[in-house]
Amino acid sequence: MIKPSDIALILPGRAEQLRLIAHVRRTVLVILPLGAGMGLLAAFALKILGMFEPWVDGLGGQMRLEVMLPATGLFLTTALLHSTGVGQASLANDVSLAKSDPYTAFPFFKSMVKAAGCALSMGFGCSVGPEGASRWFGAAVGVQTHRLLTFMSRLWAPVKLFNVPSSVIARAGAAAALASVFRAPLSGALMAVEDNGRVDAISLIPCLLSAASGYMAFASASGLQPLLPMPKLPPLGVQEIAWALLLGLLCGLGARGFRLLRENLDRRLGHIPLLWRGLAAGLGLALLSLPACFFFPGLAVTQGSGLEYLIHILNMDAPAPGGWLLAFFALKMFATALTLAGGGLGGIWLPCLAMGASLGAALAGIFGVANPGYLMLVGAASFAGSAHHSLLVPVVFLAETTAQASLVVPALVGAAVAFLVSSE
Repeated sequence: MIKPSDIALILPGRAEQLRLIAHVRRTVLVILPLGAGMGLLAAFALKILGMFEPWVDGLGGQMRLEVMLPATGLFLTTALLHSTGVGQASLANDVSLAKSDPYTAFPFFKSMVKAAGCALSMGFGCSVGPEGASRWFGAAVGVQTHRLLTFMSRLWAPVKLFNVPSSVIARAGAAAALASVFRAPLSGALMAVEDNGRVDAISLIPCLLSAASGYMAFASASGLQPLLPMPKLPPLGVQEIAWALLLGLLCGLGARGFRLLRENLDRRLGHIPLLWRGLAAGLGLALLSLPACFFFPGLAVTQGSGLEYLIHILNMDAPAPGGWLLAFFALKMFATALTLAGGGLGGIWLPCLAMGASLGAALAGIFGVANPGYLMLVGAASFAGSAHHSLLVPVVFLAETTAQASLVVPALVGAAVAFLVSSE
């Protein structure tokens, strides 16, 4: 039997209610403006990057050195990190450290240098995506916001009312940036709070608020077009679930191979001083681009995030030959691993999506599957999820970025199998 004293332990008293209301108010008053600001910053940064990349491509075309552009960008990135004393950098390690010690993860000067390094790596076409840099940059802006509020509270005591934990505000900044880049608010929030399949409940609501406000601000500046526009898929059948099981197995094994390749290249290139490591890896990227230009003329393979290629195969009338797609998978995997091992800065979510879509399209082409669009997208979600040790984000990501709710079931199957295989 429940006693009144037990109810008092469950339901908050008047003082506790007031404290919770005050906490929610100050969180909203800080998080919503932070998210909106990050959305506008993301729109501005993508616009600048969109102007910088064609300029670099045009410069390389005039000099007949297109294949050397990623090598140049990689060398410039490592030269910048070396000359400023920042040294070897890892955006993922910074974001992970920010969960426990945000101020150590994002000192102001080093953060500015790394931001410039991200611009060089992405602007010159290295095989990385903008989402890793966006997540890192959003978290960095969140920490600098917390630092500013802390400083202002010493000058004016009422600012203390807006005190939000630094780890929470860092995740909220990352969520807003991801939601803007992906044009997917729920995916951005989940990516910021999910870690190895577990969701941090404390940061969930602030990240949802920040992602929503960031997405709205970004959409007001850049429009509401989806990240992956594609025709509506046919109805889901039992065969799509069966193919998703097999594809999840292949993507899990592929993600394990990608991880082992990265570790091997990190070990081999780690003996080279940072200043020259970018040059050595850049020469490798130049060699990889030669077969890419031969087999895929006019299509970025070893260069860029892979989003252009992903959209290209999603809108093809018929699946390409399986060998053609497996060749892309191998080239993109080596180019991405080499870029990161060589000191490049950026994300691997979009490159992993392109690799997984290639496996799905290859499977569809080899076995003559009737609905290749399902397998391409399930492969994209499965590979990206297993490479990032994530279950929720890739499934929600597909539903948001394609507006195809029917993808949820096969994507859940494929992502779960890939997650288990890559974790063993």
